[in-house]
Amino acid sequence: MMPKPWLALLLAPVLWLSAPDAEAARRVTWSTVEVSSGDDAKTIARDLKKMLRRETRRAKWGKGKKLELSARVIKLQWEKNDDVLRVTVTVVAKIAGGKGARSHIRLGGSPEQRRKLLGQALKIVSSGLVTRLSTIARSGGPPKPRAPNR
Repeated sequence: MMPKPWLALLLAPVLWLSAPDAEAARRVTWSTVEVSSGDDAKTIARDLKKMLRRETRRAKWGKGKKLELSARVIKLQWEKNDDVLRVTVTVVAKIAGGKGARSHIRLGGSPEQRRKLLGQALKIVSSGLVTRLSTIARSGGPPKPRAPNR
């Protein structure tokens, strides 16, 4: 009878060859993240891009060719009522040459925690966008060309 360590050494190459190809996973990059000019536009764009990249690493994109994504903040609005500060954020993202997704949220909190409130809103929006875009990427192949209108 063969000792167990030797058996493991003999089976290792077989298991390695039959393992799924980890290199076949898609490479996903964010080409642009746009925020309309404002007080904190650069900071917001940097924070949103960081959150989108983080969520992108966590998502399952399926197999296939490289994907290039872009995002644009179409609404960022602050509203203060009495002792409550509300932020409304809407972001639209798109797969290059394909479909897109939109995420919208409105959160309220303490006026003293404005930065934290914005961070929470951006995190929720980025999570929703990446989840939807990864579902789109997994479900469909290359985008189908539209027939010309006649």
